Amino acid sequence: MKQNQNKSRFWRLSAFCLALWAVAPTLQAREIEGVVTTGGKPMHDVVVTDGLHFAYTDSRGRYTLDAPDDSHFVYLLTPKGFVCDYSTGIPQFYQRLKDTQKRYNFVLYPMQGDARKTLMIAGADTQLDTDRDRQRLFTETLPDMQKLLTDHTGRQQAMFIAGDLTWDVYGRNADVKQFVRQLGIPCYPVIGNHDYDKYVTPTDTTNYAAPYEADFGPTYYAFMLGDACYVVLNDIKYTGYKRYTNSLVQGHQMQWLRTLLGVVLQQNTNVFVVMHAPLMFPGSGRLTEGGDELKAMLLGKPFNAAVFSGHLHTNTTSCLSDGLWEYNMGAICGYFWETDVSGDGTPNGYHVIETDSTRWQQHYKATGMDMNCQMKLYAPGTIADRPNDLCCKIWNWDTRWQVSWSEDGKEMGAMRQMHSFDPDYLAWLDGRLATADYTPRRTNHFFSCHPSPSARRVTVKAQDAYGNIYTQTYSLKP
Repeated sequence: MKQNQNKSRFWRLSAFCLALWAVAPTLQAREIEGVVTTGGKPMHDVVVTDGLHFAYTDSRGRYTLDAPDDSHFVYLLTPKGFVCDYSTGIPQFYQRLKDTQKRYNFVLYPMQGDARKTLMIAGADTQLDTDRDRQRLFTETLPDMQKLLTDHTGRQQAMFIAGDLTWDVYGRNADVKQFVRQLGIPCYPVIGNHDYDKYVTPTDTTNYAAPYEADFGPTYYAFMLGDACYVVLNDIKYTGYKRYTNSLVQGHQMQWLRTLLGVVLQQNTNVFVVMHAPLMFPGSGRLTEGGDELKAMLLGKPFNAAVFSGHLHTNTTSCLSDGLWEYNMGAICGYFWETDVSGDGTPNGYHVIETDSTRWQQHYKATGMDMNCQMKLYAPGTIADRPNDLCCKIWNWDTRWQVSWSEDGKEMGAMRQMHSFDPDYLAWLDGRLATADYTPRRTNHFFSCHPSPSARRVTVKAQDAYGNIYTQTYSLKP
């Protein structure tokens, strides 16, 4: 049965690739080959790609590809339960193609922990610039993540950073690698607008991603962690000197993606698409260029999908279609390491994705706080929009949450949702005029209730999309 499945898989992939060649422009190609092993033994059915075509390794671990001349890398879709060497901090699932080299071998290592249970630290925007930024990353974020990993031993663990690893300071890439080496888990990077070379002179052939590729490898790829396939995409079309547009239509990326999602991934699993800028900017209702095609690829398939992005340094969850959600994640650096909260009031932090087989959930993890801390309460008189109300900010709220309150033990019903600016961020501004990068962001993650004059305590209960319940109590009177 296994042999028949493999043959069926091979012919599906071969037929699709032949069709792809028929419609694609004619490209000069070079044959590359290699072997994938683990523990000195060949690994079969490992997916290998050159950024356009795919191949499966055979029973002897061998593969061959006709790589187009404009391919920069050959790389693996790392299979479930395995990882490439990540002693540099970044898994070496890729190798740069060289004119004088034909053979590219790969070695895979079993991951520690249960492959059915995983934990992914889903971060965005470390955005290192100064020594002070680095210090905060290493003294605040690093120990927070280390404790999280210790609390979840037994799960297979990894991390991704959804772009803007530094703030145009490519020498800081070494700091990012040192950070993830100390964290001790494989980290999968994503290219952001500040990871391109803004200093190089623009020409028709300039590779603006050269500094990123030198340190982190290909700008789009995929890997398995447990029963989830993470698909990393590049949605920053860079044209030089910090100019860029948001687009998925770049080089061979969309053709590669059609094959990956249309042929390679045909099992009941989870597919998490990761990119830097949002697929849909919150409130716009419009998808980035290529986004409608990506959305169509994700719907009506045997797998379940979600999108994770960064870039905006605020935390917003949007419904793209029935059952398809985008998590535009708050930033590890907050507002560029200047504050402890971003402009929408989200604390500096990151998301955590936990999977148990094909079941999964995500949470926001505020740096320095327990993961069960998902809200903050504000005394009456704190928020100008509701001067007489007790208010609550839930930084990972979306329309699936339920928020209610009780007064001195008596259930009072649902809280009223409202738009507001975050008082903690406004206090940090302290009346200063905010520049573009530091603009406060009005958000609908606030809720209010009006306690009675005799009320002594108010308890807020919030239930998330997965049935987890969070409570917090505020004492109005001693």
